[in-house]
Amino acid sequence: MFRKGQVSTEVDKGPFIFTLTALVVSLAVSVLLFALGKGAGMAIFAGVLFAAVTLAAAAVLFALLTDRAYIDGGVLHISYLFRRRAVPVNEIGKIAYRDDVYYVYDKKDVQIGTINAKLTSIGEVIFALDKSGVNFV
Repeated sequence: MFRKGQVSTEVDKGPFIFTLTALVVSLAVSVLLFALGKGAGMAIFAGVLFAAVTLAAAAVLFALLTDRAYIDGGVLHISYLFRRRAVPVNEIGKIAYRDDVYYVYDKKDVQIGTINAKLTSIGEVIFALDKSGVNFV
């Protein structure tokens, strides 16, 4: 779901659908409570709580959609939230795996970025990097 290329991670359907449902339902309930509450203290309080859930669900949905890694034309693209990096595969010095995260370093041993190891289809990306001769430590 939402693949970026041939070798790409993708968004899990379960968390995506759950978060999207939470966003839509909490937004609808929040609007309904504010519209029908008409000054009732408990309705306004519940509306504020549902508005907070709406904001949290929107943030989680944005993070789900932007957390990706893919290889396109010999370039590894890593993105998470507002941070995007692109590095040619032949310029990657090593990739280290610690605490369910792949840390990508260049030839000068400077960290380029990180890739979440729990992403769907991360195995395809790692396999393509290994096939390209990237050193894993």
